[in-house]
Amino acid sequence: MPGHRLRGVRALLPIAAIALVGLLLAGCGGSEDVKESLAGTPAAVNIVKDVEAMSNACEKGTKQAREAGIKGFTNLAKLTSIHPGATFGPEEENELTMRQLQRKTVEKTGHCIGVSVNAKGEYKITH
Repeated sequence: MPGHRLRGVRALLPIAAIALVGLLLAGCGGSEDVKESLAGTPAAVNIVKDVEAMSNACEKGTKQAREAGIKGFTNLAKLTSIHPGATFGPEEENELTMRQLQRKTVEKTGHCIGVSVNAKGEYKITH
């Protein structure tokens, strides 16, 4: 009776397909509050290095420090463009989105590497 088994499997396929679609749709409408955190990931080490490089450009004031700061800004901008809403910070309640982190870093150290950001969040090369 192999034909009988195939009819039973065929009858279950539409039910399985409906259940699968239901599961997929259930996962699509997630909370907007849930954000990807980059803390504790391999990217976190690079984020810290990039922010430190920008800070060192101001502290040291050398050509090498400025070039490292520019590279840090570029790396941070690339990561921000990929994960703009991802969060990063030392503690969960103090996390910033990558956009906020990049903007705050540029506001504090951008003048040392020749980059500024205006109130609209637009970045500009200053020298």
